[in-house]
Amino acid sequence: MTQPPPAARFRTRLRRIFLIIPLIAPAWVAWPAAAQDDERPRWYNDTYDEKTFLIYGVPFSDYVAMGFECTPGAQVVKLYLSAENSGARPNETLPIRLQAGGRHIQFSATGLENQDSGGADFHADLPLDDTLRHMLGAGGDLDITIKGHTEHYPLAGVAGPAATLLAACDAPKPADGSAQ
Repeated sequence: MTQPPPAARFRTRLRRIFLIIPLIAPAWVAWPAAAQDDERPRWYNDTYDEKTFLIYGVPFSDYVAMGFECTPGAQVVKLYLSAENSGARPNETLPIRLQAGGRHIQFSATGLENQDSGGADFHADLPLDDTLRHMLGAGGDLDITIKGHTEHYPLAGVAGPAATLLAACDAPKPADGSAQ
């Protein structure tokens, strides 16, 4: 059996390469975007002891912008909020407004020192009511205003993690009373 000349073999290999490129190019182009998406803040859940968290931040990193915490049978949801861009200071008590889906929650909280940024973090207990449930299921943005500064947190992707948080809140309190 005779082999085709080198030029013909080269053209055949080149055609095969050009046939394969459309198959692998989408994965090659999408790979950097997928890696970048891993570094973008998003909504996700975490659990610790009997607590379930709904977190907006970057999973497996130190970046957490806010978190909601619930224990089984809870009547309140604990809110943890980093307010680095608001100008708020530790020990300063300020009104805070959460708004989404045409509803809002307003409360006051005292800033706690954020050891990493030097700014203030806020903690608050929010009633587990229809307003909070609606806001966590709304589209658009969750807007949080502190000291005249509003941060916008996109609610895209929150539905599944919010449902997990609310299911944990709605679960019956353990019979031994260990959840607080």
